Amino acid sequence: MKQIQHFIIDGNIKEEAILIEDKELLNQMTSVLRYRVGDKCIVLDGKGMKANGEITEINRKFAKLNLTGHEECKRSEQKIRLFIAISKKPSTFELIVQKACELGVDEIIPIISNRTQVDDLRKTDRLKFIIKEAAEQCERPFLPELSESISLEEFVKNPPDGLILAGDAWDYDLKLIDSERSNLVNIVIGPEGGLTKDELQMIREIGGKIFLLGEYILRMETAAIAAISVVRFR
Repeated sequence: MKQIQHFIIDGNIKEEAILIEDKELLNQMTSVLRYRVGDKCIVLDGKGMKANGEITEINRKFAKLNLTGHEECKRSEQKIRLFIAISKKPSTFELIVQKACELGVDEIIPIISNRTQVDDLRKTDRLKFIIKEAAEQCERPFLPELSESISLEEFVKNPPDGLILAGDAWDYDLKLIDSERSNLVNIVIGPEGGLTKDELQMIREIGGKIFLLGEYILRMETAAIAAISVVRFR
């Protein structure tokens, strides 16, 4: 059975039809997927609404879709926020953002810590595009939020609600697999070189726990992906 393509569309998909004029999306439909009248797809708005789409007219300027089978999807009972240090290489952060979306993270918050070598999040438009593509690929009805960067000092000054879990390979309180279960989890992953002892202590002082993932030292992107997976699917 052929997989039906999913598209996240910026528009009201609660109606019976929609007009698509986005150039990038049209190029994908006409040049990459070679859609024709009568072809079907599934459209999402990134906010939980989903509908079946059938192309009634398509060219390089616009596409018209009839929409049926509207469905309002429910969010997962568990909410995961990822507080992730800005990596030195943009490609590393892009990979983390992509996989965090695929694994169901609800919010991605870049953090600046003592060992962070870059203090400014670059190419946010590209990151949002990566999130959108990842959500389409994994058929996710809700887009995760990419928030503004904060410092670790701001994080501990105004700690988020829920369980706080920060990763470290040497100075840890428990293995992540043994941490308590919660419907609101904040995962903190430091930069290359990890969080400092003082930063770990500040996290402990606001009620956070420092976790160990395994016996090996992990790259920050591996640590982020592994931690999300353990929290989400154990």
